[in-house]
Amino acid sequence: MKNPPDSLAEGLRRWRVAPPPVPDFRQQVWQRIGRQTRATWPAYLRAHSAAWSLAAILVLGVAAYTGRIAARAQVHSDREALVVTYLVELDPRVQAVLRPAAP
Repeated sequence: MKNPPDSLAEGLRRWRVAPPPVPDFRQQVWQRIGRQTRATWPAYLRAHSAAWSLAAILVLGVAAYTGRIAARAQVHSDREALVVTYLVELDPRVQAVLRPAAP
């Protein structure tokens, strides 16, 4: 890697930031901390309602999709059991091949 030119390196070495001091900085920090500790739960929810609404919508969507998948699997399983039971009842000779699943 190439070294920067001497004038740039020297300029960066001498560069310093000296912000002006704020006389009541500590007091302002404690006031902000005090305001946040007095915040109530409803105030927090009002301030963050968009994020909580999005989270609730996502959770409900995932729960609905998962429930749909589980219900379809259960319907398929029940249908298979009904078909086997019907065929066994219809023709006893099929009992040797198809047996209804135990609940």
